Amino acid sequence: MLFIRFCSALLSAYIVTIFLPPPALVLWKLRGCDEFWGDGCDFDTVWYHNLAISLKVVVASFWVSVWVCLEIMAYRQSQRQRPRLLTHLRYGPIAILVLSLATLILFDMMMIQYSRWQIVNYIHSNAPPEEIPSFNLHNNYRHWCGNGASASEYAHYGATPAAQFGDEDPAVRARALQASIYVYDWMNNPRNGPTVDVLRKALNDQDLLVRKIAAEHSDLLGSPQY
Repeated sequence: MLFIRFCSALLSAYIVTIFLPPPALVLWKLRGCDEFWGDGCDFDTVWYHNLAISLKVVVASFWVSVWVCLEIMAYRQSQRQRPRLLTHLRYGPIAILVLSLATLILFDMMMIQYSRWQIVNYIHSNAPPEEIPSFNLHNNYRHWCGNGASASEYAHYGATPAAQFGDEDPAVRARALQASIYVYDWMNNPRNGPTVDVLRKALNDQDLLVRKIAAEHSDLLGSPQY
């Protein structure tokens, strides 16, 4: 059990250092390198980086040292007198991280479903089918790449309006087409996927408005990208 508690304390210290705010952020802003890259910014970057690593090592060492002291105290004392801080040092950051991840995942799932409901609600509403819709869609992509964010949004919502295109009402099909075009990955411009499939069907649709909307975006029906 002592080895497990030791590993938990090390993992907790590591988690704390990961989410530790950059110690030199204030100095970096005062130096002005965040706005203008001067001659000394290259040297400052290395110095700030080393300062951040040093602070993380100090915090982790202090965390583990306090844990060791409290473990020794707990070993010498009775179970009822065990310091509560010891439990926090062992498992606190781990529990917070697990709870945060679970909450984040659940939040993303709920918001994605709500965004899909927005699309379906628009398709079956009385909105003018010739007007381009506007949605506030949730995206759980949290990296820096814009192409990745656009592809992630298309992966989440591309199939939602496509599933509604088989309705008998031409206005519903027109709004489904508009929604499908809206959620298309315009940044990566893939030549396949739900939107392209809907466009192929819409070009041969019985309704004139549906064919007109599809014709305006028929350039998406290029050769498939491999």
